Amino acid sequence: MAAQNVLTQEQKERMEKNGFNVAEAMQRFMNNEQLWIKFLKKFKLDTSFGELVKAMEEKDATKAFEASHTLKGITGNLALSEFNKLVSEQTEYLRGTESNFEAAVSMMPQITEVYENTTKIIDEVCGE
Repeated sequence: MAAQNVLTQEQKERMEKNGFNVAEAMQRFMNNEQLWIKFLKKFKLDTSFGELVKAMEEKDATKAFEASHTLKGITGNLALSEFNKLVSEQTEYLRGTESNFEAAVSMMPQITEVYENTTKIIDEVCGE
């Protein structure tokens, strides 16, 4: 039995324009849009972004790496491509002894903007 499609073509296009990779998500979620939507809604409840912001404010590179790395995994699994690209780059700035904390900090305005837009799209397309 095939999974029921719940997103309109217009909603999918809107998501694509805002950094979601719908085709990749459908591969990851076995063409089950309902399951993907369920996990997108759970993304909003995840605390990793708040932990990243706090770690940056406290200049705690270790905690910032952990939060950024967690976001990298989550956004990759959910096919949030634009967000994933940013946190992947930030994670590398924070990795290991050769880290560049200032470069990672400088990415926060863009990461925050993409996070806020992503959660807004999830609310508008998937419901709260």
